[in-house]
Amino acid sequence: MIIDDHAHWFSAKPLSEKEFIMASAESWLEDEINADVFTMNKLRPFYLTLSKEMKKLLGENFIEERNRMIRDDPVNYIRFLFNDAKICCIVIDEGFGKKEMDIPVKYKLLFRIESVINDQLFSLPFDKALEYFEETLREKIRNGYAGFKSIIAYRTGLKVVCDEELAKRDFSSEERDWFGKKAKGFRDFLLCKTLEIGKELKVPVQIHTGAGDRDIKFDLSRPSYLTDLVRKYEGKVVLVHAGYPYHREAAWMSYIFPSVYLDVSQVIPFAPLAAFNILREVYEVAPLNKVMYGSDAFNIPEIAWLGAKLAKRAFSMLSDTLLQLGLFEEKDVKEMEERFFYTNAYYLYGFDK
Repeated sequence: MIIDDHAHWFSAKPLSEKEFIMASAESWLEDEINADVFTMNKLRPFYLTLSKEMKKLLGENFIEERNRMIRDDPVNYIRFLFNDAKICCIVIDEGFGKKEMDIPVKYKLLFRIESVINDQLFSLPFDKALEYFEETLREKIRNGYAGFKSIIAYRTGLKVVCDEELAKRDFSSEERDWFGKKAKGFRDFLLCKTLEIGKELKVPVQIHTGAGDRDIKFDLSRPSYLTDLVRKYEGKVVLVHAGYPYHREAAWMSYIFPSVYLDVSQVIPFAPLAAFNILREVYEVAPLNKVMYGSDAFNIPEIAWLGAKLAKRAFSMLSDTLLQLGLFEEKDVKEMEERFFYTNAYYLYGFDK
């Protein structure tokens, strides 16, 4: 069975082929920019792979068959996909998208801290804003959330400095970006507070690293920028997307620092050819208890389905390679597989509770 450790809300709705293609777009949508984004998205390696796999599953007219099944029972359609891919559980960052229907597997929620870092928070005095932020995080865990997620790489980047005086100064700054007040020192300080609370409450903190969608501060998203932050941290930090294309940095950090974990979401399935390569390169040094499977699914369930299928194939290739090279015993390969697809996420996100 497979636990998908990083996804967002998705739903199953009847779609035209064009709508289906654009539902997984991470770039601009057609009404947002004067450019041919449709052709770009139709010819992505991701979509060409998805189309091929959907034809194998549902036939040549897969869009028509998909829509028929969804009209009959959308939840059962998701169940059909997840049974085929052997997905049993999902960890959902609810900061993107909204819940529109039931998800027919067990799931855990993560609270995205940026959802509360808004103009309302900045309208409070500094001390009250900090108090409100901390209490919100604690309340989320009391209400059953499994941990926290930060997308500070989309805001001010991963060169995080934990300095309360700098936080107070930047809190009052009026400098703005597309997301609102920039306030880098304050945002940095809130991430530091999140890590403190995560450690105290024994819950993980996911941090987006590496490539992302059109809004990413890509030049400020390398995992290694977090080195000082995690060096002596005694909680659990998950470097989401393994920092791809800087995944070897994330792997080495997981090798050196007890607090650091990583997942390979987004790369699998959005870069199909990279699936085997990222596993091979991450496992050059990453301990078996530190790496997890994830998809970064959003909007449509087929992203999660394809991710699980590609990950299983890539892992099979990795297993064969390790055994052919005589590096691992068969029992070690089996443990690696169980941990990667299930056990690590099962305990990290509290599916045992």
